[in-house]
Amino acid sequence: MRSIFTFLLIFSTSFGYDVGDTISEGHQNEAFDICYAPELDPNGDGQFQFAEYNGDLNGGQYYVIFLEMMATW
Repeated sequence: MRSIFTFLLIFSTSFGYDVGDTISEGHQNEAFDICYAPELDPNGDGQFQFAEYNGDLNGGQYYVIFLEMMATW
């Protein structure tokens, strides 16, 4: 679980996206290893890519993704 938060933190700070922005196609194609529940990966390769959830890039299957980050420190 910690690696997911690390990924989201790095993703949000390194690419400079803001609320409502569209993720560029180049960033959608970046692959990240899945360390928890890789069997839930849509194409079964054990890597997470936003492109797997974009119908324009995955063959027509569209998804809605809601990312939320909270910190208590």
